Amino acid sequence: MDDYLLDRRTLGRFVDELIKQKPIAVNSAEELNVFREKCMKELDDQISDAIFDNLTDEQNKELNDILDREDDTTEEYQDFFKRAGINLEKTIATAMQNYGAAFLGGQNE
Repeated sequence: MDDYLLDRRTLGRFVDELIKQKPIAVNSAEELNVFREKCMKELDDQISDAIFDNLTDEQNKELNDILDREDDTTEEYQDFFKRAGINLEKTIATAMQNYGAAFLGGQNE
């Protein structure tokens, strides 16, 4: 099972809505599930890139130090991203909007 930055449920609901708006040509439920999973992974990758590509090397090191600690808290992550100048909600929303626009406007398999 892949690890996702955003929870699978949120990714799945978003992808399902896109698929409803632009149906794809699949021959079976299995093909649909494979396509859906691929889309979820692509979306999660775009969200990750939107967040982590904006970090400096120093910020990446600091984040890795937080991740390495066993006693890290949600507040530490929130504080880190705030100090880094990254609005997570806005960044995630923008990445999702961009993915949706590309999906709906682009060609599907």
